[in-house]
Amino acid sequence: ELAMAVGAGAGTIVIDNFDDIDRLEKIVTDEQRVLIRVIPDVEADTHEAMATGHAGSKFGLSVPDAVRAAARLRASDRLRLDGVHVHVGSQLLDTAPFARAVEAIASLGELGEHAVYDLGGGLGVRYTYTDQAPTVDEYVRTLTDAARAHLPANARLIIEPGRSLVAESALTLYRAVTVKRGRPRALVAVDGGMGDNLEPMLYGQRFEATVTSRVGGGEPCDLVGRHCESGDTLIRDVPLRAPAVGDLIAVPVTGAYCYSISNNYNGARRPPVVFCHDGEARAVVRRETYEDLLRRDQ
Repeated sequence: ELAMAVGAGAGTIVIDNFDDIDRLEKIVTDEQRVLIRVIPDVEADTHEAMATGHAGSKFGLSVPDAVRAAARLRASDRLRLDGVHVHVGSQLLDTAPFARAVEAIASLGELGEHAVYDLGGGLGVRYTYTDQAPTVDEYVRTLTDAARAHLPANARLIIEPGRSLVAESALTLYRAVTVKRGRPRALVAVDGGMGDNLEPMLYGQRFEATVTSRVGGGEPCDLVGRHCESGDTLIRDVPLRAPAVGDLIAVPVTGAYCYSISNNYNGARRPPVVFCHDGEARAVVRRETYEDLLRRDQ
């Protein structure tokens, strides 16, 4: 991957470890700009699997190790240290950890007059009615205020607001295939599940849902998938109005990560992706077929 990045002319490569320095010095034939990923030792209030800036994180280098890496890079005749990268986690609904991360990387000392400080991403979004996500203005104000307080005046800031850009741009449509009653909550099984949305299983992410023809309210239900796993539950205790076999059920805010971690578990075929704009719809990723699943078999 590093060879591909260098071959493609990547402007800047983020170094995660000392081994990356070894690899790049063997690959690079001309000057290559790099950033060092630093562990800021900041705890973020998010799911354990999405926290990335705490002490002991598998990502990046501790501040003392980052100082050593910076000294080595300054001595390199092929790699040019442009600054640092930091990321404290994903789906953060509080801006305070972002400010603490900026303060932490300031302890690295002077990195140059126009050093780059890539402050990562992590701004959370509103998945449920109870979520209170910071606005983009609040997020940016937190970062810039912290930068003015702790970083050089001419520092260049980069942010990576991935989830907050795309999560709300998409929804997933399921077809109800079975409805079971006579239990604590009605169970509504759909023609998808953990093959197209692993976030509830991996990260405990809560979503909302509605029957498209009867929006809002209804009886408490468990929305479950088609896979041979008891853990294949998309949403527990979600209100659905008179769900019935054949209903279309919409789960909003699935534009981030659902597609990127979709899979073929149990031989499931991944669904299509359809873009809609101004009353027009077009398929941009076709539905998978059984032939697709068997294509690599010998």
